[in-house]
Amino acid sequence: MHPGLIQKARRLGRCAAVTATLSRGDKPGARAVPCESSDNPFIRPYGKPLVAAHRAGAGIVPENTLMAFENCLGDAGFDIDLFELDVHLTRDGELVVLHNNTYDATSNAVEAFGKKNVYPADYTIEQLQVLNLGEHFCLNGRYPYRGLRGSAIPSNLRVHTLGDILDLVLSSGKKRYYFSIDVKNRGETGAKAAAKLYEIVGERNLFGEVIAASFNPSVTRFYDEHCPLMRRSANPPEVLKFYYASRLNEDLSSRNLRFSLLQIPYGVYRKPWGTEIIHLGTKAFINYAHRHNIAVQYWTVNTADKMLYLRDNGCDAVMTDYPDLAYRTLSQPQ
Repeated sequence: MHPGLIQKARRLGRCAAVTATLSRGDKPGARAVPCESSDNPFIRPYGKPLVAAHRAGAGIVPENTLMAFENCLGDAGFDIDLFELDVHLTRDGELVVLHNNTYDATSNAVEAFGKKNVYPADYTIEQLQVLNLGEHFCLNGRYPYRGLRGSAIPSNLRVHTLGDILDLVLSSGKKRYYFSIDVKNRGETGAKAAAKLYEIVGERNLFGEVIAASFNPSVTRFYDEHCPLMRRSANPPEVLKFYYASRLNEDLSSRNLRFSLLQIPYGVYRKPWGTEIIHLGTKAFINYAHRHNIAVQYWTVNTADKMLYLRDNGCDAVMTDYPDLAYRTLSQPQ
């Protein structure tokens, strides 16, 4: 989703109808409609959304690190239901957990390799072990892991494979956790990464727990064509079409929707002014998705008021950098 939504709507041939029906919020008297009989396991009972740790809790621990996953599994006074993470393919064909395209912003990669733009695909897992993934993590104005090098880098701040991460969570034995895994690679590399993800998930029999996510339509097409057991979320063009179908109240029951979840922002804004042009967190939109057996999960929700608003509107998951805050907030009675 991006600021060119109106232009995309024109290309869909619906400009007049869409412009007249853009939503800034629910109509007075709108109510959330519980969806209690769905066979989609990610549609939650009303008022009980999943607490999802975005990048495994990027606001409280270095993101997408083994340390972050350990923190969510530990005794830190909160509990989560879903881990949101991102993966890239390395040169030797492993999947590593990283959100950005390069390691530059989160580690000492520029120093370690003597250049900018350190892509996972250019290095092997062994070569990446020199990185300190907590180098630029800031907490309360301090950088607690900055400057750690060599043997001083804790194991849980080094590069780990997706398999390492999944095995850590599975070995905890605490509960059944869900995973939203976003393949960041594109093109041929993206297809290889998606195939590797399918292999890893299959080896651990996690098809019921994993959501395959990607902003890249070619990756989602790969899932549709080659990964029959994989449940996936909608890509951005699919989200856009679904939103406009909801505004026109189209009946999609006869269409073969290939996705079973929407993972979307709370709202879409026009840059650089920050004016909201589409509000995606309404009761009407969530009700419409549920009528079509589609779960609705929101990112990245970092304030208590928006968490409660989305919960009361019937959302199915709140993805947040602060899972501790989400756990406390969503545990409040309605």
